[in-house]
Amino acid sequence: MEAGRATDAEREQAAEIVRRAVADGHLTPVEGEARVARVHAAVHRGDLLACVRDLGPVVENAARSASGVPPATGAEPVTSSFSLLRANVRRGAWAPGPEHSTAAVLGGVELDLREARLDPRGTTIRAVALMGGIVIIVGPQVEVRCEGRGLMGGFADLSGPPPVPPPPGTPPLTVTGLAAWGGVEIRRRDRDPAQA
Repeated sequence: MEAGRATDAEREQAAEIVRRAVADGHLTPVEGEARVARVHAAVHRGDLLACVRDLGPVVENAARSASGVPPATGAEPVTSSFSLLRANVRRGAWAPGPEHSTAAVLGGVELDLREARLDPRGTTIRAVALMGGIVIIVGPQVEVRCEGRGLMGGFADLSGPPPVPPPPGTPPLTVTGLAAWGGVEIRRRDRDPAQA
């Protein structure tokens, strides 16, 4: 998890996770009150993570309820997308599987993963842009590993660190591939209000 100072929004999210753990019986009311007090006193993100680290299932259930999207089962197949002289957009509730290969040749691809059901073992996006462009959009709780290269083009992770700590044990999204005379960009956005 990225080091740094915790925000009020992050503290409130962590407090809600603790309250949900009390409601579900994972913590007693006394334990919950003590944890909420620690959450509100937390200065750094690492302090927040320490307050909810052992509540992994509660964190995962909270994320599922917030999104309304059932989690991936791990049995989804490998997927792909392709663009030649046109635009190809994937968004909404879809499952890229453990690996998604995408190519843009003189065209564009947008992969919106904010509502996607990512593989519980980890998802790898293999992106190839040849005189085209690929934009990959992730949500606030996704940790990204960018391993791609640009050749007379750009392969850039513009997502920055997750503003909200990912639940413990959450596998990162790995993006790899090549941009030749084209571009691949990874961006981070909140969910659209219409999807919330």
